[in-house]
Amino acid sequence: LALCALVAVLADGAYIKNNRTRAGCSDGKVRGVNLGGWLVLEPWITPKFFEEVNDGGDKIVDEYTYAQYLDPETYKARMVQHWDTYYTKEDFKKLADSGLSHFRIPIAYWYWDVEEGEPFPEPILDDTDPNSALFYLKRALQWMDEFGLSAVLDMHTGPESQNGYDNSGRRGDIHWVDYDYPSDRVNIDRSLRIVEKFATTAKQWIESGVISAETIYAIGVLNEPHACGGWNFNGQMWTACKDDFFPKSVEVVRSVFGSDEVMAVVDIAGHGYNEFNGVFQGDTSKIEIDAHNYQCFGGYWNDVALSPNGWGTHLEHSCNIRNDIAQSPLSTWVGEFSLAVTECQKYLSGGYMINYVPPDNDPALCDYYNSDFSTFSPDYKDFLTKFFLAQIDSFETNNGWIFWTGKTEDHCAPEWDYLYLLENGIVPADICNRDTYC
Repeated sequence: LALCALVAVLADGAYIKNNRTRAGCSDGKVRGVNLGGWLVLEPWITPKFFEEVNDGGDKIVDEYTYAQYLDPETYKARMVQHWDTYYTKEDFKKLADSGLSHFRIPIAYWYWDVEEGEPFPEPILDDTDPNSALFYLKRALQWMDEFGLSAVLDMHTGPESQNGYDNSGRRGDIHWVDYDYPSDRVNIDRSLRIVEKFATTAKQWIESGVISAETIYAIGVLNEPHACGGWNFNGQMWTACKDDFFPKSVEVVRSVFGSDEVMAVVDIAGHGYNEFNGVFQGDTSKIEIDAHNYQCFGGYWNDVALSPNGWGTHLEHSCNIRNDIAQSPLSTWVGEFSLAVTECQKYLSGGYMINYVPPDNDPALCDYYNSDFSTFSPDYKDFLTKFFLAQIDSFETNNGWIFWTGKTEDHCAPEWDYLYLLENGIVPADICNRDTYC
């Protein structure tokens, strides 16, 4: 009887679960998708979810204004419905069956920490309460555990915005850090406490047997902290990330998980790989760089899209990305990329507005790049397949890739929608046995 009881306890806990076969190609590479637009809203991923509450206007443009301008009960009801239905267990199974191994899950600080003056409701830390985002995050991780998938829990939102984009939770001015640094480091210190809070939640789920240890691959300390990029604040804030937040956040992750349990992931923040030489001291085997790589934003890619051999330029560039990746002093993977070559996707660049006009590309391009898969020519579909293969050929010269994003609302953005691309034969049905391009 005692032996039976022991077996039952072990079977219900993390120990036995640790023996489950992991998803993926058995070579240690990261291959996956982001669960974008789910626990952190982005208007271009879920345009109707924003249009339904704007009544023809453009006051609600991000999750901050979603919480600010909606009645609290309406906000809660809409978010709970969204959390519950947007991604399904069937979605996860399809992705795992295709050979993917990792999901990067953007999460919001306000699920753990809300201060006076912020519009978000008080955090519900009871993960058994269906009104809490943690209920749905835990459920997703349990589904992932069942399928042998691994998660990167990525803090996508910094208090007062680390980049000014809607995906930071608050579009507009950047004040996560600004010219008042280093005398004002309130948001940096608060972010460190938040990393500790959500890492501790994940650790507790492991220790209580809710999920296995392998289900948490990494903690991403902050997505795209472009406040530290060279084009913001005259480049003066790079030290705030490189010498301050990054090393301290890695230590926070290690304080929760130990030095060898999960990866601590830092965003490249718009800098070169070589600028990470010497940033971290001691053993760096459990630190990785997440470098996002898009070929659609800005005037250069507009010119490429207008050129006769634009697709060829994209393919050549994709094959050459490996040369940059080779400069990385740390293990690295590309945590965001897509198959888009323009900014034509509604609300993509610049965010939600009444009449969306791509800021950096010729609107005439959008007659062709129109997000309507039924109009895509055979040549364009063939290019998309090659474009995907060429990019991941380069990314897999180091530790791999995570596509942005897993799905979009009603498949409104085909070039960004991995499930739709999978179902329509653009990306390989079996990523472990695929063609190469480069």
